[in-house]
Formats: sequence, structure tokens, C-alpha cells
Amino acid sequence: MDENEWADLQKHLSARRGVHDAYVAARRVAPLGLMYFDIWVKRMFEMASADAVDGGHGGPPHPHGGPPHQSGPLLELMCGGAEICRRLPSRFSSAFALDLNVEMVEQAARDLESSGEKRIRCVCGTAAHLPFADASFETVMIQGGLHHVRFMLPAVLAEISRVLKVGGVLVASEPANDHFITRAIRRWQYKRSKMQGDDPDEDGFTRGELAEALKAHGLRLERYTQFGFIAYPLMGNTDLLPVLAKSRSRLLGRILLGMDWILEKIPGIRGMAWASIFRAVKT
Repeated sequence: MDENEWADLQKHLSARRGVHDAYVAARRVAPLGLMYFDIWVKRMFEMASADAVDGGHGGPPHPHGGPPHQSGPLLELMCGGAEICRRLPSRFSSAFALDLNVEMVEQAARDLESSGEKRIRCVCGTAAHLPFADASFETVMIQGGLHHVRFMLPAVLAEISRVLKVGGVLVASEPANDHFITRAIRRWQYKRSKMQGDDPDEDGFTRGELAEALKAHGLRLERYTQFGFIAYPLMGNTDLLPVLAKSRSRLLGRILLGMDWILEKIPGIRGMAWASIFRAVKT
């Protein structure tokens, strides 16, 4: 990345300061937000270690199947405040958290150090030019970052494929864009939420778009699960109903999560979910 590209990206990050502050409030301050992101990241780690299955495209599981019991190292990309790494399961021996935002990387490093976490190193850099050797990682994880880098998605996926070991897995969560009703409501919501703003890079992906993009870089989509109906916007975006930002009711959180769990099981409704978690294996 040359100096001009770096300056442009830092300018973009600075312009989105309000969005950053809203995310911090939701993920670190709002009790229901903390509860939701704990569950969200847990699901991602469960997806990372799950047995390989048909990803819904009619083909057999990949023979490598991904590492069922990863021990590290793990790489979290576009980490922001290192929301994945700060919840790193004990089975992982080490991890790296990388983001382009210098301030957020420094804050994440301070937070991890103050918590006594010594397995994680925070790195400032771009996902399009990773400072790691080939085949360095068994697991790469991203929470809501790929849709922000559509303009350089091929470069990012190529780098992920390069640093993954054969049979290693990419596990990511992205806004789901599979249903026209979801797309319409999301556009309405984003114009009213400080956490997203009316920004074109907030559009998510369809399953087909993800599968095609991954395949071009030797990554086979193995699993694709949609989730999030009521709890996702209300607990994950507490600025939509400010009263929820201060609520400490775990009972309310469990009720909202339970409603989402039921809706996920209903055919026809499942496809209208707000978000997806997917797993791709390096072939």
C-alpha cells in the first residue's frame, strides 16, 4: 500500500468516527449488546470446529474437512476492537488480531493486556497485504468485515487463501442479502442507525455471491447458516431503541434470543434473516 492509499483509507476511517463510537457503545457498554455478541462469537467458534458437511450446493464434504479441534494460531481480520480474539477459547495457543485502524488496534492491545490475555498480538495492517508467511494459520475469522472491502475483495480473499494451511478454514459472519424483504428493511434501518449510516458499503452478500467469490481463490463454501431476526437488530444495534442500551434484563435478552432461535427453524422465514455465518475450507 502506497502513501496515497494509506492517506485515503485513514481519511475514510476518520469520517466514520461516529459509527466507530456507536459500535463501541453497543459492543462494550450496552449489556444486551454484550450478551448478543458473546452468543454471536460463540456460534462462529462452533462453526469453526464443526464437522464438515455439504454446504447446500449438492456436493460432498471436502476431504480435508477443516481442522475439527484447532489449537492455533488463529488470525482475526478487520478486527476492530478484537471482538473475536477477546473471546478466544482456551484451546487456542495463540492468535493475531489485525486491523487498519491504528487507534482501534492500540486500544484493543491495551484492553487485552489489562485483562491478562497474553496469547494475542495486535497488528496494524491491511487484509489485502497480510504480513504473514504462506500457510501460517489453521483458522481465519472475520466478523462483519468483508462487505466493507468489496472494492478489494479479490485481493483480500487471495491473501486469506495464501496464509491458510491446506484444509484450514475461513469462518466469517456477514449481513445476509438473500431476500428482497431483508434488503428493503435493511436500507430503511441503515438510514436511521448511527452504527451503520447511509453508506453503500453496508450492503451484504447473497450465498451465491459468497460461494463464487470464495471459489475463485481456492476456498470452498462448506456451510452457510442464516440467523438474526428480532434479537439481531434490537440487541446488536441498541441505538434503534435507545431504552435497550441501558437495559440489564438478561431475561429480556433470553426471550429475544429464543424468538430468533424459533424463527431460524421455520422454512421460508429462515431465508429472511439479517445475518449469516459461513465456513469455507482451503482446497
